[in-house]
Amino acid sequence: MNDVSSDPRAGAVPAAQGARPLDLLTLAVSGFGDAGATGTVLRDWFEFLGGRPAEVVYIDGGSPPSTGRTLLSLLHRGLIDRLELVNPASWENSFHRCYIQEHESGALARLPYIMFIKPDVLPLRRGHDGWLAEDMARLDDPAVFAVTMTHLIDPPRERRTIAGRAYDVHDFASLNFSLMKRSSFREAMRSQIGAFIDGGFRGEYPPHITCEERYRRALIEWAWQEHCRSQGLVTLARPESREWMILHINKYGRKLLGLRRKMRAMDDVERHFDQPKGLYRPAPRGLSKLGRDLEGLVRRLKGRS
Repeated sequence: MNDVSSDPRAGAVPAAQGARPLDLLTLAVSGFGDAGATGTVLRDWFEFLGGRPAEVVYIDGGSPPSTGRTLLSLLHRGLIDRLELVNPASWENSFHRCYIQEHESGALARLPYIMFIKPDVLPLRRGHDGWLAEDMARLDDPAVFAVTMTHLIDPPRERRTIAGRAYDVHDFASLNFSLMKRSSFREAMRSQIGAFIDGGFRGEYPPHITCEERYRRALIEWAWQEHCRSQGLVTLARPESREWMILHINKYGRKLLGLRRKMRAMDDVERHFDQPKGLYRPAPRGLSKLGRDLEGLVRRLKGRS
């Protein structure tokens, strides 16, 4: 991997006493492919956080050179502090081994708190100005592993009110959005997949991580869940509303930006709140709806013939 930083001082840990929450935070991102919208997405996250965090780490999984050039531009413009680019010919450049880059994004963090995000996930809030300090405080509870999003693999176990705020309770944390202590991340990785990491991810896949083979690429999330279950820990998620949402888009480039415009215009957002495995797809309207209706009609007619 190539590791370049925009400033050799990037990532120096400030004194925790009296430090702003943003001064204690690493934004950890891993991605692949079209990065044309990544600058916009990062700025949206800075807005959501209430400012730029002290450190932004970005790990690319072996994208084409054009993506590398885009990411280097973001580095030199100050949106990224630490950037790793994987040679496209590398063994690591595999859809099924994306967990290597996901682990690396956290392993490179220098600050006491890590917020994991993906570049195809968009946040939006109105109000909730003190949310980051509040949710960092939730992590002081030894029973709380992470604060995450509501679009997880299962519905919540329950809803709790903590310090006047509602949170859904889970045992799963998503790389699409999770805030945790760096010490918790390292403990989970060491206890669950330490030998696999030490072997450069080339040894036997951790046998206690049981999932369908096609989902093995989600190793980091499975390891977090296994850690929560083995240690009796929970994750928390703020329920979504028009004042607070974190939506998985699962598109890139122009398509992502188009859906971003709709999301920020509050186009059909309520239907997508708190949906397990949910993707933001507003209902089509106008010519777009007509086109989809005609396409559906053609498919039904073909099916009858």
